[in-house]
Amino acid sequence: MEEELFSDMPFDGMLGLGLGGLSTEPGCLFFNRLLDHTPGLLPQFGLSLGVQSGEIYFGGHEESRLAAPLTWFPVLYPEEGFWEVAIKAMRLGNQTLDNCTDGCRGIVDTGASHLGVHPNRFETLSRALALAAAPGEAGGCVGENLEIDLGNFLLTLPVADYAAGGDCQPQLGSLHLGPDEFRGVYALGESILRRYYTAFDWQARRMGFAPVATRRVRFGGGPRQARQEFTV
Repeated sequence: MEEELFSDMPFDGMLGLGLGGLSTEPGCLFFNRLLDHTPGLLPQFGLSLGVQSGEIYFGGHEESRLAAPLTWFPVLYPEEGFWEVAIKAMRLGNQTLDNCTDGCRGIVDTGASHLGVHPNRFETLSRALALAAAPGEAGGCVGENLEIDLGNFLLTLPVADYAAGGDCQPQLGSLHLGPDEFRGVYALGESILRRYYTAFDWQARRMGFAPVATRRVRFGGGPRQARQEFTV
């Protein structure tokens, strides 16, 4: 393994489940290798994060973790290697923070603890969230929900997921990315992945979201696909 790659990228994911555009060579794609050595494995995986632990499910997704069926979206620019979807708008209550007229996209990133924002929108969002969140009488923070509109699905973050501390300061991460090619990009990090189950279809190049179930339920039926399960 070459040192140059790791010196240029001081942190990375636990496993490396990005698409081919992020790989230095075809043989480095973990999921491709897994499919090659596991005949009959459905080319999908699902991710569920909790406060203290998480679960990754190879060969489909864990239906009992879903509070509703998955809503699927095509992956934008799969050749770039990111699992990213189109964002139609970003709203705080009835206020539109970003109407995405020039295009917005959200990259699912398990390495980001909060919502990541491109520098060209960071100050606008940070200021709006700071005005919206306030300390509650019983403790914690109160304020409007932050909504990420994907078209026919809303990713909703309550105030507890975007503000914290005694003064309820916004919990955002600034993305250090190129000003042009990544304009309008948001990183959908851990705060979102704790609330929504995320499914990834490697072959069809699509992603699915569903609210996480508070109790185990099942949807659908039919034959069970060959699969492997791991807990992380």
